[in-house]
Amino acid sequence: MSNNQLKYLIVGALFLTPFVPLVIASSLFFPFITGKAFVFRMLVEIAFGAYLILAIRDSSFRPKFSWILGSVLVFLCAIGLADILAINPSKAFWSNYERMEGLVTMLHLGAYFVVLGSVFKTQEIWNKLLATSVFASLIMAVYSLFQLAGKIPINQGGVRVDGTLGNASYLGIYMVFHIFFAALLFVRARAGWQKTLLAVSLLLNLFILYHTATRGAILGFVGGAFLSLIFLLIKSDKGAKLRKLALGGVIVLAVLAGLFFSLKNSSFVQSSPVLSRFSSLSFSEIKTQGRYYVWPMAMKGFVERPVFGWGQEGFNFVFNKYYDPRMYKQEAWFDRAHNTYLDWLVAGGLVGFISYLSIIVLLYFRILKAKEDFLNKEDKAIIIGVLSAYLFNNLFVFDQISSYILFFTIIAYVHAHTEEENHSLWEKISLKLKNVFEKEKLHPVLESSVLIILIAVLYFSVFSPWIQNKKLLEILRIANQGELASVDEYAKPLQNHGMGFPESLEHVSQTAIGVSLNPNASPELRQGLFDAVDKAFNVQLEKVPTDARYRLFYGLFLSRFGWYGRAIEQLEEAKKLSPQKQAIYFELASNYLLDNKPEKSLETAKVAYELEPSFDEAKLIYGFVATAAGNPSLGNQLFSEVDESKVVFDDRYMNVLISLGDRAKIIDIAKKRVSLDPQNPQHRITLAAAYLNANMRQEAIKAIEELIQIDPSFKEKGEYYISEIRAGRNP
Repeated sequence: MSNNQLKYLIVGALFLTPFVPLVIASSLFFPFITGKAFVFRMLVEIAFGAYLILAIRDSSFRPKFSWILGSVLVFLCAIGLADILAINPSKAFWSNYERMEGLVTMLHLGAYFVVLGSVFKTQEIWNKLLATSVFASLIMAVYSLFQLAGKIPINQGGVRVDGTLGNASYLGIYMVFHIFFAALLFVRARAGWQKTLLAVSLLLNLFILYHTATRGAILGFVGGAFLSLIFLLIKSDKGAKLRKLALGGVIVLAVLAGLFFSLKNSSFVQSSPVLSRFSSLSFSEIKTQGRYYVWPMAMKGFVERPVFGWGQEGFNFVFNKYYDPRMYKQEAWFDRAHNTYLDWLVAGGLVGFISYLSIIVLLYFRILKAKEDFLNKEDKAIIIGVLSAYLFNNLFVFDQISSYILFFTIIAYVHAHTEEENHSLWEKISLKLKNVFEKEKLHPVLESSVLIILIAVLYFSVFSPWIQNKKLLEILRIANQGELASVDEYAKPLQNHGMGFPESLEHVSQTAIGVSLNPNASPELRQGLFDAVDKAFNVQLEKVPTDARYRLFYGLFLSRFGWYGRAIEQLEEAKKLSPQKQAIYFELASNYLLDNKPEKSLETAKVAYELEPSFDEAKLIYGFVATAAGNPSLGNQLFSEVDESKVVFDDRYMNVLISLGDRAKIIDIAKKRVSLDPQNPQHRITLAAAYLNANMRQEAIKAIEELIQIDPSFKEKGEYYISEIRAGRNP
């Protein structure tokens, strides 16, 4: 392949990258994440492989040194070392399907930055790349318009559009980047039609940003725009048109902000699903969010491992260890701090965090210091604005593949638009490489090596995890459709112990529980599936014995198959790893009860309740266990502290009463169900069954007769039941 062909291949791959956020891989597990990541990896690997061959042949394509390049390399090394020292190095490297990050993605982003910053050297090609990205954002905006019109479902539900990203927050920051990109191209455009198209793009993206109702992104955009205008106000000459426009923009933003604050309690603002989200911003609202609990956990995790942190994807260990029991209304599992800076502080410790901040500091420094020949004041103002908006947004969210791509595009852009800097170590390395590359006899060997490595990387980073993902999705499809498969079919996702194995284990174990309850499943299938999943859990826990999540899941799995003693062992280990997580205590209490250890069950349920007495679920479980353990007075006392309907309609309470044979109480609860929900026919069936079980046959007949009056469609079946009861049989 000639040098020109290699260059076209590189440029083609890079120009396809802006379309990555549009990818939705419906045939994959986590379709909004996995497909984008796999496509991005393929494009980068192709571009980087071709670039390496081109750089071997032509020294003009080898990367120039800048401190921005140095900071990126230092960051990758720091995070790489943190991942090697992580509690779970495998996950730190590969991540999982839900996030598709890890060191493997960081390395791809680093390669993307190097190729982009080294090959794209002219303003013309950068303008074309940014224009391509803006065009892709227009496709995203049109897709989002169809969501607003109800023609395409909003993936998260509600009214906050999420485009092809599957999350309104992700779409919000995506639109922020492209509003600034459109503005950058607008000030450079000369033709009127270009300015018109860019103005339309900017306004449409702004419209979609508004309808994401993403507060961090919108406030970041406003703040970034304000900084851009202030920069122009300071740097423009007195009396210049640009200075006047900047001053006008600052005044408009200030007036709009003042109007909003003065009208935030008005019916107009409160009736708007978007504006009302901003009017509700307060410190009291923050206390209801997961961040209120998770951010302090992140700091505790940092204090415990301050130098190199926990490695990427290590936050779950911090979350489990320092779980706050007041979080019972939040998600059960957090794998991010929902703050990019805290996430890097936890993942990389001080070393990783400082190296990450160094990229940001050097970006601002190089932007401000760049000569007019490289970046004029309009360029600087807009880049400062988009960078500031992005960094503000990251105070409240974490990055994902789409925002990573755009951020590293900015880094490469600034790197390409700054003067080459000198560094003795870089010069020594460059000189040694030059001496090697000038030996043309070595070129076939080097180029063949690049090709072989490229194929290997493609296989391990794309093809293998993609196949694993497909296998898992097939099992989920079988389970969702209520079908049955062979043991070998179920076990396919468990055969590869690399990326995706933990997630596969989690979902296959849940499928196995479902199969165990399926009356059509043979004993051989149940036993074979149990053995396969049991073996896989042992593999996972041997690799990562300190993961409370999988200890809990293993305990749940064993319990559902009747192995209560073994389940207790796993749950006790999980409790040590996450001593304040009520869900573990709930499951442990249940297994102690099933294992005929009522005192241990009651003791465990009490601990769960005392962790956070305001948690109604903890009260209910403590009450159920107390009743089952022979202390109904304690149970009744706890039940009195929660809404009566929660007790009455909880089948767990009914099951406890049935196990105790308390017929009078069963009838009482069944009557209350009918009283509280008289139109539900199932409650009268339950009442009739309770009467029949107590040999109160006339009362059972009466309950069925009342049901027939309420639901005439039940008449035929009801009359059959009545005839059977009158004949002395239990239907």
